[in-house]
Amino acid sequence: MLREAIFISLSTLCLVAVVQGGTIKECENKMAASLKKKLCQVRQYKLFETPDMYSHIDCCMKAVDFVEKDGTGDYHKLYELLNDIEKHRKHDINLEMCVGESMDAQANQRAYAYYKCLLKSTSADAFKKAFDLRELIKANKLPPGTRYSSEVDKQMKKIDDNICKL
Repeated sequence: MLREAIFISLSTLCLVAVVQGGTIKECENKMAASLKKKLCQVRQYKLFETPDMYSHIDCCMKAVDFVEKDGTGDYHKLYELLNDIEKHRKHDINLEMCVGESMDAQANQRAYAYYKCLLKSTSADAFKKAFDLRELIKANKLPPGTRYSSEVDKQMKKIDDNICKL
């Protein structure tokens, strides 16, 4: 009986880890056809106000672990990372403001509201770098604990060039 309970508990934990452990690539593979045509623009942080974009950004922000399960922004998941990239008080203010905006958004738009707010804030450059870094770590292209460096830019350029093929 105890063995069964332990097995069920461990199985449940593994399932939760798999559900939360997606990658940006997985989100791009399942994105709506209407958005696939704009993938290059999406990867360049262009914003589109559509339900398909809301779903895609929800998937991506959960994949990089910057939001809660319900899509609301998580201050603590980004604060250290942003300050590691660029030490500045503005990140505290911007994160608080953007968490608030995500909490006020409709349920299906919370992650998008957080993402959009950060991109329009004075923390936008640091946020993009944090997002790129976390994308590469989650895709196992960089080891966990890697700090932002020019290597992130090089790897992201290679990925984006392959997708955008201008």
